[in-house]
Amino acid sequence: MIIITSLSKYASAAEDPKLNQTAIIIPGSNIQAYKYHLSNGLKLIVVPDKRNPISTIHFILDAGSNRESKRTTGLAHFFEHMMFRKTIGTPEGNYDKVLNSVGGSGNAGTNDSFVTFYSSFPGPALETMLKLESARFQNLDITEPYYSIEKGAVISERKLRVENDPMSRSNELIRAITERDTPMEWMTIGAKKDVENMSIDAAKIFYKNFYTPDNTLMIVGGPFDPKNVATLVQKYFGDWKGKLNIQHNKLPADYFTRDLGKRFICSAPVFTKKYRIVYPSNTSNIKSIVYSLIFQSLLDDNINGTFERRLLKAKLTTDFNFYKIYWQNQNNPLIVNISLTKDQKLDPVLKFWEKGIEEVLNKPISNKIRRQILKQLAVSNAETAEKMTGLVNTILDNTFFLNDFNSAGQAEKIVKSITNESFRQWVKENLGLNKFYITGVVTPDEAPNCNDFYAEYQKNKETKNVTAK
Repeated sequence: MIIITSLSKYASAAEDPKLNQTAIIIPGSNIQAYKYHLSNGLKLIVVPDKRNPISTIHFILDAGSNRESKRTTGLAHFFEHMMFRKTIGTPEGNYDKVLNSVGGSGNAGTNDSFVTFYSSFPGPALETMLKLESARFQNLDITEPYYSIEKGAVISERKLRVENDPMSRSNELIRAITERDTPMEWMTIGAKKDVENMSIDAAKIFYKNFYTPDNTLMIVGGPFDPKNVATLVQKYFGDWKGKLNIQHNKLPADYFTRDLGKRFICSAPVFTKKYRIVYPSNTSNIKSIVYSLIFQSLLDDNINGTFERRLLKAKLTTDFNFYKIYWQNQNNPLIVNISLTKDQKLDPVLKFWEKGIEEVLNKPISNKIRRQILKQLAVSNAETAEKMTGLVNTILDNTFFLNDFNSAGQAEKIVKSITNESFRQWVKENLGLNKFYITGVVTPDEAPNCNDFYAEYQKNKETKNVTAK
């Protein structure tokens, strides 16, 4: 009985990760990705490529600032710093010391919807790196003085990037209005008071709640056998405990329509005026991204040059760009960014932009445009295939942001099969008249001061709350 029980426990502990799926990463390539699932919920993707000895480990966690709540903002960004400080049972600075000793390099980043940690290193150092990474994801030392050191670093970074930058500070105030009542209301770096008052207990709770295996996607790329990598990951991450129990807050029912047609414009001590046209949208898939690329190509397809070039020739703007956002678990708008000098005006640009949309609606998607988009995709695919980091980032985008592991070739299929009718319908639904709102930070005296603008919003909000009560 004892022997049987012991063997059962051993079998459970040594249980191999399950191979769920394989997929070609790049159309026309034989480079595959292998998707595994550990019993603790950790999602592992292995990208074997023996052309280059340089390898990478990439973690992405659904632990961005949209996991925070009011009065505890800044925690997601804090851990981007803290994860490099110290793990239990090792000296301070051990992570960087070991990483440097194997000839590796690493970094991290935080956004509204994710936090990511990544490193590159020679292939033979894989097991050393897995052991190193396992320690900080399971046993981070959130104690003094390390906690206060990194908290101080975050406070200093906020002062540099936000409080000493009029444009960033103004955008923070506008964001608090346009993204009100959502977790995007605050910037990733956190609100000033929240960062200053951040407690060690709140940090420990955030780490426990969101640094869990079932909230993590791990990608390992390099000259490896996928099964061997999965076995090593099981060895070092199989005992990682924790379960995600907190779901994302839902957006307000009227989120996508409440500000349509409005302008949120204020002034600050800046020299260049910055405007943003926001088309709210909750679509985040390959189709919406490809359609936005086709829109841009049709917009630029003009005998007088690209749309931006025509704007510059007419001396209406100094800069213009259009793009689609596709972060996870947040609104995914279409964005137009516009830069103007003090003497340039917004309304002529808006008229020019509306005319551009109308021109696109009247243009057929020619074979020339299809070939142009397909060529862009082919060049992008070729560049991606050259580097392990490119392959890993493609897998990351497909799996984490678009929820589609097996997406190779889908963009090309969409370009080839798209019809004029379906595209025009997409443009009308997503870029129609009065389906946007505008934000802007302008030069002094052209609009209310941004601090006053926000104070007035707060006053009106409090008045409405009192009335409602």
